[in-house]
Amino acid sequence: MHSRSCVSNPARCGSGLRRQVPAALLCAACLVAAPLALAQTPLANCGIQPAGVVQLEATAHADVTPDRAVAVLAAVRQGSDVATLNAEVTRLLDSAVKVARATPGVQVQTGSFQTQPHDKVVAGQSLQDGWSVRAQIVLKSVDFAAVGRLAGQLAQNLQVQSTGTEISPELQAQELAKLTQLAIAQYRTQAQAAAHAFGYAGYTLREVNIGSLQGASPAPRPMFRAMAAVPMGEQAVPIEAGVQALGVTVSGSVQLQR
Repeated sequence: MHSRSCVSNPARCGSGLRRQVPAALLCAACLVAAPLALAQTPLANCGIQPAGVVQLEATAHADVTPDRAVAVLAAVRQGSDVATLNAEVTRLLDSAVKVARATPGVQVQTGSFQTQPHDKVVAGQSLQDGWSVRAQIVLKSVDFAAVGRLAGQLAQNLQVQSTGTEISPELQAQELAKLTQLAIAQYRTQAQAAAHAFGYAGYTLREVNIGSLQGASPAPRPMFRAMAAVPMGEQAVPIEAGVQALGVTVSGSVQLQR
């Protein structure tokens, strides 16, 4: 009965066999019945990895001196009348922006503007007793001394929140290109060494991933945490550049060749 049924309706025959024949025997039967299809199936699809494949990773590092100084200042006021506070902080910020824009070689931008309730603790309970308004201004320049002098000048009315250094986009692009080339050269050296160590003549690339620049964005260090401005007598705020460790990683796999 199965023979006639299979001739007239092969699909029904296959479904019947799957219900009656164990999976292992059915799989073996498929392999015998379709050797050509199996021969055309990639080894990866059968769960078999090709021989002579090596995973590699190479990282190139460089210590780079940041080329731009950064200072973050804030106009901060507290009180009960939020409208008056907002107006005063806006006035302070506008005045600081005008002074900063008049300083050659210094980039200026405004940061966040926050209005928050101010609380105090009475008998173990937190009660609102007014408002706190804060607005930021950010100074950047390759002229470290100019940023330090300007920050000291503005600190008469503003709070110096943080200072720090950063690597400019232009310098980042240069370091990325240089470190990428170094990492690729290291990767190729590792691949050739692995081929020789395993008795192969050379290699071909299977896949390669080139990473982005690592370590280019440190957080500025905090300077002051007081709510009021810190009088500095217009003394320059010291900003010194250290070094930052940058890196680029190249990873992937190679096929060793006889």
